[in-house]
Amino acid sequence: MSVSSTGKKVSVEVVSDIRDGARKEIVKTNSKGLLYEKGDSIYIKYDEEQDGEEIRTLLKIGKVEVLLNRSGTVTMKQTFKKQQKTEGSYKSPYGIFHVLTETHNIEYQQFKTKVRLFLSYDLYLQGEKAGKYALTVTVKEEEEQ
Repeated sequence: MSVSSTGKKVSVEVVSDIRDGARKEIVKTNSKGLLYEKGDSIYIKYDEEQDGEEIRTLLKIGKVEVLLNRSGTVTMKQTFKKQQKTEGSYKSPYGIFHVLTETHNIEYQQFKTKVRLFLSYDLYLQGEKAGKYALTVTVKEEEEQ
C-alpha cells in the first residue's frame, strides 16, 4: 500500500488476544480511520467505541518503536520497543495507573492494499502482571465510491 503524507482513508481492524493464567479473552474492533506517512514513521489514526464512549487512537510506527496514544474517556500513552521494558500511563475514570510493558515482538508488514502490525507483550499495572497480550492491527484501503 502506498502511503502519502496527506493521508488515505482506511478501515482498521484491531484484535487483542489477552491471556491471564487460565483466562483467555479475544476482543475485536472495527473502525474507520486515516493512514499517513510523516518523516520515517507511519501513522494510523482512528476512533473506537468502548463502553459507549468514543476513544481517539493514534499509532505511530517507527523503525525501532511503536507509540500508542489513546484519548477520550481513557487516556493511554505507551511505547513498545522489541525485547525491552518501557513505562507508560493509563488514566480512566477510576484513576491513573502506572503501566509497564515488556515487548517480546514487533512485526510490521506492508502489502499492496493493506498494512499489518503485530505486537506481543506482557503488561504490568501498578507493578502487578496483568497478562500476556498479542495485538494485531490490520489496515485496509477504503473502497473508492
